[in-house]
Amino acid sequence: MTRKFDPELLYVECSRCGQPVLWQYGTTTKLLNLAGIDPASLDERCVIMSEGCPGCTPDKSSFTTQVIRLNKEKEGRRPMPATAN
Repeated sequence: MTRKFDPELLYVECSRCGQPVLWQYGTTTKLLNLAGIDPASLDERCVIMSEGCPGCTPDKSSFTTQVIRLNKEKEGRRPMPATAN
């Protein structure tokens, strides 16, 4: 059985300030359809980056977005631990 990924679960982040971007349910699906992106081609490694957000660019009301697929970790490679400064 194949599990279908819900595109509304994609993480959306502002590329300028790094804050998460929250929008109404259905907005991601609408944007993907307008861009001609098949939601079935996306998975949990995909994120949407926004070129600005209401928090860092309050004078704008629309923003360019981009879907990005993050790379898988290389086999045998462990994540680097975070260091405290």
